[in-house]
Parts: sequence; structure tokens; C-alpha cells
Amino acid sequence: MGSVMQLRRLRAVYAAGVAAWALCLLLSMVQGDGSTRQTVLLLGLLAVFLVLLLWSTWCLWEASRPATRAGRVSG
Repeated sequence: MGSVMQLRRLRAVYAAGVAAWALCLLLSMVQGDGSTRQTVLLLGLLAVFLVLLLWSTWCLWEASRPATRAGRVSG
């Protein structure tokens, strides 16, 4: 069960990262003072954190259903 708690914490960190980078990108676009390089960097960071969030959610989903997975493998 410890790994499930770690995955939940990790997912929370990645969700906070997605929110933070999305907010930074939004503020940069609304204010209009961001350079192209800054926008690309923020988009890249947002994409990385979004992929990590999806990955951690998938891992958490897989970890929470071991009986179904074992049944599928054996039968």
C-alpha cells in the first residue's frame, strides 16, 4: 500500500505542476510581454508535466486493480 500512497503524492505534484505551468502560460499570453522562447519553454514544461500526470494516473489505476489483472493473465 505504500507505493499507492507514493503514486497519489506524485500525481498531486504533477497536477500542481500542470496547474502552475498552465497559469504561467496564461498570464504570459494575457500580459503579452512573453517572448517566443518563453512561450515555447512554458508549453514544453506544461506538456512534460501533463504526460507525467497521465502516466502517474495510469500507474495508480493499474496498481488499484491487481485482482482483475491477475485474473486476466491467468485466464
